Amino acid sequence: MNINTAIAARLKQLREQKNMSQSKLAELCGWAQSRIGNYEAGRRNVGVDDAITISKALGISPAELMFGDDHAESWLTPKHRKLITLFDQLPESEQDRMIDTFQLRLKEIDEYVEKYLRGRLKPTDD
Repeated sequence: MNINTAIAARLKQLREQKNMSQSKLAELCGWAQSRIGNYEAGRRNVGVDDAITISKALGISPAELMFGDDHAESWLTPKHRKLITLFDQLPESEQDRMIDTFQLRLKEIDEYVEKYLRGRLKPTDD
């Protein structure tokens, strides 16, 4: 099975899991139904821009569509996943504040390390 065939099968499976018709998915994407049919039949390759559009309509990540669930976010550690889950529970304005807080804390750590290193590398009076 080549990659295009795998993506076509995955698209159909994901769409059906969401109990969505080709027509409904096409409508959500702003396309004609035949476009989804061509993707699922493997007559047309799913490009990056279209993968993003389809993924948004299906409520999945583009990586899941293109590579499957076993590859989607496989690089995330349990701590990453926990942080993302907590972050996603915040209102958008609080998410922005949390990002600002992380950036500020990283700057403080950088400054501390720089200060520490300057102190260690002081020339000694011989």
